[in-house]
Parts: sequence; structure tokens; C-alpha cells
Amino acid sequence: MSPPSLLLEIGMRKELKLILRETPIGVPPTPGQAAQREKFAGVAKEVAEEMKGTKLRGAARVRAFNARVGQKLKERTTPPLA
Repeated sequence: MSPPSLLLEIGMRKELKLILRETPIGVPPTPGQAAQREKFAGVAKEVAEEMKGTKLRGAARVRAFNARVGQKLKERTTPPLA
């Protein structure tokens, strides 16, 4: 049988997780933040669709995904040089 302190610690972790899930954090996003979130979400969906066929797994996949999302966001925000 495990010591009571261990059981108490495990129980507290579950309670903490429940509290964190139920507690709203901060204030609602501003219109500017909402627009950025929508733009990021759209790009992330596009990149996820592109990466469906790749054989990358784990950290390599995350790095490639992040790099591609960053590249696409930069392409959309910076005007082409003429």
C-alpha cells in the first residue's frame, strides 16, 4: 500500500487539472487578436493538409510544420518587392 502523502498528492493533481480546465483565463480577445488567430488558424489548416502525406514523425514533423507555417505567414504579410 502506498503512503498517504502519495495518495494525497495524486488526488490534488486531479483536482488541479479539473480546476484549470473549468477556469476561464483572461479577457476575451480584442478584434486585432481575433483577426490574427483566424489568419494563423487558416494557414495552420493549409499546412496540415499539405503535410498529410509526409513520413515525418515526432519532433521533426513539428519543426517542419512550424517552419512552413512561419514561411507562409511571412509571405502573406510582407508585400513583394517590385
